[in-house]
Amino acid sequence: MSKARYVRLEKEITEALEEKPKRDSLYRAMKRGRDSRIETIEALRVGNSFRKEVRDIKLRCQDCQAELIERFTENAEKRGTTVFHAKDGQAAIDYILKLSQENDVKTISKSKSLTSEEIEVNHPLEDAGIQVIETDLGELIIQLVGEKPYHLVFPSVHKTAVEVAEIFKKETGEEIPSDPKEIMKVVRRYLRPIFLNADIGMTGANIGIAENGAIAIETNEGNARLVSSISDIHVCIMGIEKIVDTVEDALMMMLAHPVSATGQHLTTYVTLMAGRSSLGEGAEKPRESHLVLLDNGRTEMREDPVLNDALNCIRCGACMNICPTYGVVGGHTFGYIYPGPIGIPWTAGVHGLEKAGDFSSLCISCGLCKEICPADIDIPMMIAEVKHRDMEEHPQPLVNKAMMQAEQLAKIGSATAPLSNWMLNNDAFRWLLEKTIGIDQTRDLPSFDRNNLRKRFNKRNHSQAEPKHKIVFFADIYAYYNAPELGMAAIEHLEKLGCEVVLPEQKSSGYPYIGYGDLDKARQVAQFNIEKLMPYVAQGYHIITPEPTAAYCLKKSYPTLLSDAADARQVADATYELFEYLLKHAADHLTKNEHFAGKRFGFHVSCHQRPLTSGQAAMDWLRRQGAEIELVETGTCCGMGGTFGLKAGPLGIGLSQAVGEPLFDAFAKANVNAIVTESSVCRIQLLEGTKLAVYHPLELLI
Repeated sequence: MSKARYVRLEKEITEALEEKPKRDSLYRAMKRGRDSRIETIEALRVGNSFRKEVRDIKLRCQDCQAELIERFTENAEKRGTTVFHAKDGQAAIDYILKLSQENDVKTISKSKSLTSEEIEVNHPLEDAGIQVIETDLGELIIQLVGEKPYHLVFPSVHKTAVEVAEIFKKETGEEIPSDPKEIMKVVRRYLRPIFLNADIGMTGANIGIAENGAIAIETNEGNARLVSSISDIHVCIMGIEKIVDTVEDALMMMLAHPVSATGQHLTTYVTLMAGRSSLGEGAEKPRESHLVLLDNGRTEMREDPVLNDALNCIRCGACMNICPTYGVVGGHTFGYIYPGPIGIPWTAGVHGLEKAGDFSSLCISCGLCKEICPADIDIPMMIAEVKHRDMEEHPQPLVNKAMMQAEQLAKIGSATAPLSNWMLNNDAFRWLLEKTIGIDQTRDLPSFDRNNLRKRFNKRNHSQAEPKHKIVFFADIYAYYNAPELGMAAIEHLEKLGCEVVLPEQKSSGYPYIGYGDLDKARQVAQFNIEKLMPYVAQGYHIITPEPTAAYCLKKSYPTLLSDAADARQVADATYELFEYLLKHAADHLTKNEHFAGKRFGFHVSCHQRPLTSGQAAMDWLRRQGAEIELVETGTCCGMGGTFGLKAGPLGIGLSQAVGEPLFDAFAKANVNAIVTESSVCRIQLLEGTKLAVYHPLELLI
């Protein structure tokens, strides 16, 4: 079963890679969403701080959800709405079918609702002889071609104007130019009688408000307002997790949704509904309002210590706009019904672990989805948990197991150098390595140094009589086994500041275990490192690392893995990136360096560095010494994804290079002499993708 899963996934990735115009179009759409979001947040008086308020609201409301559901139901029914509590999708469908039969329903008009997609409500209604028409343009396009939504917010973003014109030509029989304005004229003529004559109007809801029993529906086309107001019967399907306490809570959600999704300050149409008013005297029958409150696994998710965070999702789609691999393959490959990063834990919760595991390996653990999420959901750790649970039924492929053993392989490579380096440069050996293990033979892997950092550190004689600062140096793999001269350069810079530097026993950060989902091993590594570092932290030492992913693990991943244990939190608080620390303590002593004259560098911020310093300290350090540094950015990952890009095939280097293409182009257009990055693995990707020299900042100072 595992092999069949990967064969299918690689086939779909290969097809996506071959459709460059389509993936270029998808990338541009996702980038527009990211860029618009940034501009809008900068214009907000509260800036990015709204994320904390959104999360606080969601957590507070989830904690008392049973009470909110009860109060919402009571207040909605007071206003004339019939509320049905559906345990699962089948119960919801049965209710709507019964309602349709009782009212001799022939036609249902629908507005966009991912909750209705979740339970696939259209098919059983159509099987019962009812015509169901999607009225959101994107959903209508998807319905007409028999596909699933490609994106939470933009369901047909993968379709070109030419394709859409052809779709509506086939549906209406009209000749339609491939011009968006002309297409819209046809769509309006097509939909108008559907709005006016439907027996039931079906919508979802973005928010339910317990305070008054109202629902909020947000759209940019206005179709939901027509669907919910014209037909005699309105049916709303809403997940129970969308209920908030007060109108003020709802207003904050109304801000967070459009800002995060499309960069708008407010969605074009915001409709608040609480029951339905009559059409006046003489109406043949009262207008009905039915609200289906859907559980469908949500209560079980709430009891799950990890996946419960998914319930805080507000369905904005921001995580899709930044996800590097989603931006190449789209939602039909990266998803079941719920696509993108948040789709992995949501699918696990409502459709089962097997379905989620089918596409979870598309997550390369860059962590960017957490940084953009308006509810600050730890999506990466939930995805790691899904992978972890899925391993019980589907053991990891050999190449993933090898990648998780990165530190052990580095130890062997260092101990056997220079033989190991000769083998890594031998075409026959690399071919064999690819065929047996799955490590791509074309990747230029970093060489190993027999004289590793520990050996170099122990050989020197250095002591600080009265140290100004006490430092624990945390090297990680690259500075320990591949480039120990960089580790020593960092240590020497710290010692020049009057620091006492120690190099206690340590393992590497262990992030590959998180990335591939072996959370038991990840916790073991985290616990080991915390136990070795904590005695020094207790004595007032600071922890310094030159590798962004190591800093990310120490500051972010370890506290999460170890349930926010006090010692893990203390280690996190004591950890600094190298240049963050150097700049803090030595900025006033920097002088111009003639080595930088006439040179222009492009700087790349690795994904795991973004929630830390975003590389600002390293750039500032170099600028103060005369270097001309430009931040070159696309808003998403370079594609390397740690060790993901070392793997052979579509689900490795193929996808990795496709993700990296926009960044490679950006560096070419920036007209820089060389690239600077603090990430050892991003360095491999950038070197191969741009053909420019790539340096760690320390290399420019040695």
